[in-house]
Amino acid sequence: MFAVVGLTLDDVWAGALPQARLAEALKTRVAQGLRESIVIYTTDPADTQGPVARAKYKERGTFVTLLYLNEPSVAACNQFHIPLNVLEHVDAGGLPAKKVVAFEHPAAAPTIK
Repeated sequence: MFAVVGLTLDDVWAGALPQARLAEALKTRVAQGLRESIVIYTTDPADTQGPVARAKYKERGTFVTLLYLNEPSVAACNQFHIPLNVLEHVDAGGLPAKKVVAFEHPAAAPTIK
């Protein structure tokens, strides 16, 4: 499952970008229990269907972009107290056809004793 997160122009101007905040948090700390890679997608800027996808959520706000966070990325955001404006949850089939990776972080390697 993926959480669909909407970002408004105010969010962007304020620097409240979950992927940037998560990247910064992961530089200094390790997400506990991270067994799967963190992946955050967004729509390809050249995709003409981006505005159509955003229009689906127009009653919830004026979003300039949508992010699609996998479950480990949502868990890490929760762990690091990064707020998310989750609009809905979709399975992999609900991801945009033309998506790009906005942020990716590998799973924590298991410790060898």
